[in-house]
Amino acid sequence: MGRRLLIGLDSGGAKTAAVLCDEVGRVLARARDRGAAIIGAPNARFFDVVGGVLERLCSEAGVALADVERVAVGLSGVDYPDEQAEQHALIAARFELQGRLQLVNDGLVALWGVSPSRRVALMQHGSGITTAYRRDYGGEAIFDSLDIAEAYDIRRAAFALTARMIDGRAAPTTLVDRVLAHCGVSGAGFAEWAFRHPRAARTKRFNIAPVVFQAWADGDAAALEMIDAAAADYVLAMAAMGRRIGPEPFEAAFGGGVIAQGGAAFQALIGERLARDVPNATLAPIALPPEQGAVLLAAHAGGLDPEHMFANLVAVESTS
Repeated sequence: MGRRLLIGLDSGGAKTAAVLCDEVGRVLARARDRGAAIIGAPNARFFDVVGGVLERLCSEAGVALADVERVAVGLSGVDYPDEQAEQHALIAARFELQGRLQLVNDGLVALWGVSPSRRVALMQHGSGITTAYRRDYGGEAIFDSLDIAEAYDIRRAAFALTARMIDGRAAPTTLVDRVLAHCGVSGAGFAEWAFRHPRAARTKRFNIAPVVFQAWADGDAAALEMIDAAAADYVLAMAAMGRRIGPEPFEAAFGGGVIAQGGAAFQALIGERLARDVPNATLAPIALPPEQGAVLLAAHAGGLDPEHMFANLVAVESTS
């Protein structure tokens, strides 16, 4: 029997990453490009980016796309059941993947990358929110990746609290000076700058988490409250997912750029709250990137053992 080839691809607003593997998890090719997230039907940008990535993968591995048994795509914008059938059909037809394509929300391939455990949940906070869980293989589900419930965001909170410290609604701490220095504006000009230069303000706000975490590490009282509130809200989401998983033990992972910037100390704080509030959950690191998670989804869809492949992919990642 010849090799069974699998492609896993993850695409959001910022980047697209993909990997081509064989049936035991040997990585034969990797490719990256700009983001190709969609809203509604896939557009020209999506087809251009993803088509180029698939072509580069196959070229590097020396195979044709027709030789690949399964292609799993985790894509930002695959959110609604009434759109997903059309999205799947259009993508499968464009790349001639009928019967070989798994198309899911990008949160689900991120979940597959967490752990080989059958019961697992993910709370990920980066440029956006990813929340997903599963009760067993094939039972993966999105929780609130549209973030309609608004997970606590220390970046938004830092800007709002800075404004309150400036206008007197909150007692000032060292945090206000740190935020103003990060933004490069004075207290008197903060509100006007934020409204008159929204693009610059968004960029500074997007990158402000390390400022808050450093203030937290230095013992700033306001930062202490904010980081505690973030940990509490992340664990609250995990508790809600845990109730959907059931009373059995499960693994809980917290990741994404905002959470990662808190380092080991923030993971420890989350772990303490998790142990207290969700006793059937065990804190777990995220083992694999989402494109590798997509490979595991493809493997499961093809009847392969995802636990065996997971171990092989982790071994590859640890040496790459």
